[in-house]
Amino acid sequence: MTRIQLQLEPERKALYAAASARLQGVEIVSAEADALITDTPGSSPLPTLLDQPGRFDPASLRDMPAPRIMPAHQWRFSPSVLPVAESRRIGQLGEPGLLRIHHWLTTPSDPLAMAFAQVDLAHWFFGCRPRHIHTLSRENYLHYHLGFPDGGMALIDIATSRPGEENYYSMHLVGSEGAAYADDHRNVHLQFGTGGTRAHLHPPNELLAVQAMLAEFTAGLREDRPWSVGISETSDVLETVKEALH
Repeated sequence: MTRIQLQLEPERKALYAAASARLQGVEIVSAEADALITDTPGSSPLPTLLDQPGRFDPASLRDMPAPRIMPAHQWRFSPSVLPVAESRRIGQLGEPGLLRIHHWLTTPSDPLAMAFAQVDLAHWFFGCRPRHIHTLSRENYLHYHLGFPDGGMALIDIATSRPGEENYYSMHLVGSEGAAYADDHRNVHLQFGTGGTRAHLHPPNELLAVQAMLAEFTAGLREDRPWSVGISETSDVLETVKEALH
């Protein structure tokens, strides 16, 4: 049994508690924990899942004990992204050439707050930081054009205060051997390749993303192995976001 203590704001705490209830061998405790989930890390010696790392300054991450911290890059574990990542990992898509993301919200908010997760996906799929960064920023709107060393590029379109009543998210990844398309607006996920076309249905459920992320955190603890995402990746994404704004 892995005992985890939650030091989070009430809404995030409830989300992690619900996700942990779906996993075997995980118990939420208030004391004598094996690991910690927090959004304000201090000097705790416990292995830590750092929630919402996009809110940190890159400089503040450099002194953190990286081997003991897994940053919560939650979007990587979302139901619509995981199949694309797996197809990329096993070579079904070939080398990535174009990543295109639309993330639109109907409520007015700061689009920069959503930039971390989407820039992280670009870093993750292309395996490095971009060489060229171009941005367009307006009120309730932020656009990234990222050029990677191998000639690939990512176009990220973030808009808030979108007309209508429904939020919208779509992601396309075009590779040398195939392409994938995820559209949470209608819960449709399509993959195109030499073997034909496949369709999957994935609900845009935040609870499922946190559940998958928590499963990776606890598996790393039990197996005594590095996690699939490290603090250096968080720092790289924050640097790209920061550089783009300048």
